[in-house]
Amino acid sequence: MSYFFRKAAGRNLVLTPATVQKLLLALPTLADIKQRYPSRPLDIMVPTRLAGLAARFPQVDAVYNLPEPNMSWKTFWRAGLEMQDKDHAHAWVLPDRFKPALIPMLANIAERTGYRGRYRYSLLIDIRLPNKKKHPHLVDRYRALAWDIVDDLPEIATPSLASSVEQQQAVLDKFELQQDRPSIIFCPGSVKVPGVALKQQPEAHEWQALLDTLVSKGWQVWLLASHNEKLEVDVLLDSLAETTQAAITNLAGKITWEEAVDLVHLARATVALDNALALVAQACGLPVYLPVKGALPEDTSQWLAPALGAKIMTMDEVENRLVASKQ
Repeated sequence: MSYFFRKAAGRNLVLTPATVQKLLLALPTLADIKQRYPSRPLDIMVPTRLAGLAARFPQVDAVYNLPEPNMSWKTFWRAGLEMQDKDHAHAWVLPDRFKPALIPMLANIAERTGYRGRYRYSLLIDIRLPNKKKHPHLVDRYRALAWDIVDDLPEIATPSLASSVEQQQAVLDKFELQQDRPSIIFCPGSVKVPGVALKQQPEAHEWQALLDTLVSKGWQVWLLASHNEKLEVDVLLDSLAETTQAAITNLAGKITWEEAVDLVHLARATVALDNALALVAQACGLPVYLPVKGALPEDTSQWLAPALGAKIMTMDEVENRLVASKQ
């Protein structure tokens, strides 16, 4: 009987995706749930490696550990039992796999919402079918779960990740960065960038021209990338002129997601490929520019950051926008 103990419930729970990109794309969903249930505390479950980033979500009251997708179903079973006494009334399961859906069922949460998946019929109560025609982007499909099936989605809420002055000063001190000049975040890493965006990424000589202009106009450039992108970043930097390299602070592979949030709050704008750090910057409210070569794409449903408000531009448009903002 203790396995299915239920107490008076008054909290909401969201089981989030296991990648940083999809976690950030779920931010508007958390805002929607908070808008719909303003008096209920909102908790989330994320993998441990993303817990620090999730703690910066302003809508979130508590963060719990979600097992990694490759862990055994017994681990998910145990996680579900451990969530029984957390006072949750409603759970949303954003991952489409079987094992995450085990957790709210074993936690005996009465309302369990998610999309249909293999063997999930007995685990979820409010089972939905994704409507890719009505909701072509993953952000909208996540958001649709926060509302009733017949509801239209309200205007997307502006996401915001929290960062304090003390946290920002700590990251400045750690990497010995100065604020004597306006800063721009540069994120050229291509890991997990959608294929449609990779096809239009700028060439090295185009990055060279843009960075030369920014440096000549008095910008300082902070280069951010994950440790998985460090090698390609080094190749890109080697292709640049030595004077340009010297003006770039290369933090590739050196920062955590939380430190990236703090640095972004100190910058004026971000120039990036359509990667996870572009999503971080957009989620902090910073202007994010995604430069492309060739014509601007007509269909952005397969892109990531534009769903949160990032702007796709030609290199010339990015340069003009940044030069104007510096004046």
